[in-house]
Amino acid sequence: MPSEEEDLVNKLSARLSGEIKNLPKDGTDHAFTVKIKGNRGHINLGHQTFDIKTTKEPPPEGSNRSRGCPQCGQSTWRYTQLCMHCHYNLHHHDDVAAYEQARAHKERTTHQLLKLFAVCVGVALLIFFISDYLPEPLKPWALALTGVFGLLAFVIITSPNEQPARRMRNRHLAMVMDD
Repeated sequence: MPSEEEDLVNKLSARLSGEIKNLPKDGTDHAFTVKIKGNRGHINLGHQTFDIKTTKEPPPEGSNRSRGCPQCGQSTWRYTQLCMHCHYNLHHHDDVAAYEQARAHKERTTHQLLKLFAVCVGVALLIFFISDYLPEPLKPWALALTGVFGLLAFVIITSPNEQPARRMRNRHLAMVMDD
């Protein structure tokens, strides 16, 4: 059984829906005033005025709630799913852009790790080959440094930097299949 507050909300919603449907569709602004009398428990709304527009209106110029549509270039609301002008799916565009940015970041990181791997292998090989020409007291140090750089190269090449990109790619593929 609905509570008194739920019943009040349901009645108010039904009344508002009916009044909104009765507004003329002439493209002009209409004032709609709702007067709620009395005090319902801890809620006292008093006199409320709602501005209801029957046409789509872009956000104010320079507002932090606006963004440019990547398809049509016009200003639209920042957090809506579809552009109000061309109905381009902005959320999907944002997800694809985030995926592409994450992929580019992963490629840069992988490239940097490969460079570091090559440097470590090169230094390890260089130390290993010149260790024969070093004086006897330095040979154990050269062997130790060869091992350290070899181990560092192994750790770099086996680092698990693949997992986040794979999750992001799978999410992207699931979104593309939904469309």
